[in-house]
Amino acid sequence: MEVTIKSVAKEAGVSISTVSRVVNAPEGVRDETKRRVLDAMEKLDYRPNAVARSLSSKRTRTLGLIVPNVSDFFVSELYKGVNRAATSRGMKVILYDSDSNQSRVVLGVEFMKEHRVDGIIVSSDYIPSAHDNMLKRLKIPVVLTLTESPSAELPSFKTDDVGAAFDTVKYLVSRGHTKIAMISGHLKDEVSGKSRFNGYQMALKHFNINYDERLVAYGDWRYQHGYAAMTDLLANRAEVKFTAVFAASDEMAVGAMRCLYDNNLRVPEDISVVGFDDIAMADMVTPKLTTVRQSFEQIGSEAVHYIIDLLEGKSRPANGGSHYIPYQVIGRESVTVISDEALD
Repeated sequence: MEVTIKSVAKEAGVSISTVSRVVNAPEGVRDETKRRVLDAMEKLDYRPNAVARSLSSKRTRTLGLIVPNVSDFFVSELYKGVNRAATSRGMKVILYDSDSNQSRVVLGVEFMKEHRVDGIIVSSDYIPSAHDNMLKRLKIPVVLTLTESPSAELPSFKTDDVGAAFDTVKYLVSRGHTKIAMISGHLKDEVSGKSRFNGYQMALKHFNINYDERLVAYGDWRYQHGYAAMTDLLANRAEVKFTAVFAASDEMAVGAMRCLYDNNLRVPEDISVVGFDDIAMADMVTPKLTTVRQSFEQIGSEAVHYIIDLLEGKSRPANGGSHYIPYQVIGRESVTVISDEALD
């Protein structure tokens, strides 16, 4: 015997329209009634047809998540936050990998439109102005994570990169370091590269430490770039001493640590190292990496709740603004306290 919506309504002791609301718009149903309907659906093994449901409600109850690269260490944490929050609000998530290619971001948006998602979360290295305009023209909510809108008109959830970099230098200074090198992201990356570099410079100025361009090397966030950048810094070490290195990503920090090991230098006894992100690897390497913890899971969760609140007509500004999620400098084993004599 086929189980229908009428069967569920009879089992739960409610009307067919109530069952329909539980399926399509559960936020408008009392918890007790919702529970009776869901229990009846489970008992009867009722599975509503997703296509028919979306046609009747004009909603698919799905969100699109576009990420720069599924192999990036942070993506699993971001997705976890997105998926858990979406599930808690009765939504599903479609994931699209843009492979760190801006043209594929456009393809990802088209893919999401074809699948009639109710909202899109875009995580990208940066958002070009042309893409910013495209996203603003969509007739569904769009929220950015770990990046910002050039026009400041799209809501975004991220870490305050300038403040986090400033506090990282402050952490090193508090432990006696004044000769602090940096492995920065490229400055053409306005979102993370330039912001974290600016935070580094601001902190040096605040603590009356002279900026020296010979103490800065650049990389593209990956392990091998951290290794290469550390090699460049060591080449200048005879001319300009440093006791600590701030790497703008954990991957680059781990690459720098390996380079130091290969050059018979100890971390932290000879050179202290700090990263940025607090990916799982940071707690696995030896010594364990001191780093800035970004709350990727919370960032993903907040983005989802923002979109769904907009869809449900709750009070949320539809345009603009960066929403900064708290960060924390996590002290582990890769930074030592140094004395004045060690600076000579």
